Amino acid sequence: MKRFVLLLFILINSIAFSQTSIKNGVVIDSKAEKIINSVAQKLKSESPISISFSFTEKGVKTSGQKGEFSFKGNKYFGNFSGNKIFCDGTSIWIYQQETNEVTINSVEDSQNEILNISKFISEANSKFRPKLIREEKGNYIIDLIPKTKSEFSKVRLKTNVKTNRISSIEVNYRSSKSYTYSITNYKTKVPLKDSNFVFNKKNYPNANVVDLR
Repeated sequence: MKRFVLLLFILINSIAFSQTSIKNGVVIDSKAEKIINSVAQKLKSESPISISFSFTEKGVKTSGQKGEFSFKGNKYFGNFSGNKIFCDGTSIWIYQQETNEVTINSVEDSQNEILNISKFISEANSKFRPKLIREEKGNYIIDLIPKTKSEFSKVRLKTNVKTNRISSIEVNYRSSKSYTYSITNYKTKVPLKDSNFVFNKKNYPNANVVDLR
C-alpha cells in the first residue's frame, strides 16, 4: 500500500511539473511552451542586449574559450576568439582572423540560424517541440526537438527561473558536433548603433572579401 501511495505521489508531481497533454497524437508540454514565451518576451523587452560567454565543444579539450555577443532585434554582432560575425538583418559578414578573410552572405542563404537568438527563441514553439526536463539550481532545463528535418538534433536551454534570462545553450547537431555556450555576463538596454552590426572594410583594410550574395 505504501509503495502504491509513493508511486501515485510521484506520478501526480510529474504531471504537475511537466503539464503535458496530447494533441493530434503529439505530446505537448504547455509549461515548457510558456517558459519559452516568457524568455522571448524578456529578450524583446531588454533589447539591445550584450553578453559575455564561455564556450566548449564536446569531446574537445579547450582552455576556456570566451566570446562576446550583442543583439538588437534581427541584428547581431559576435566576437569568438578574434573571429567576428556581423548581421544587419539583411546580410551576414563572417571575418576569420587567421586568414584575414571576410565572407558575405545574405541572411536567407546563411546556416547560422541560432545566432539570431531573438528570432530563434520567438519561433522555438512553432519549429521545435519544447520539453521541460527538470528544474536545477535555479534554472529550468528545456530540450527543443525539431519538428521537421533540421541541422539540429536537439537544443538544450537553461533559463533562470526568476529572471527568464538564458543561462546557457547547448547546441547538438546531426553531424554529432555539440557546443555549449555558458553566459558569464549579461547587460541590457545597451546603447548600440546600427553601424555596430555592419562590417566596416576601413577597419580591415587588407582583408580579402568574398561576396557570395
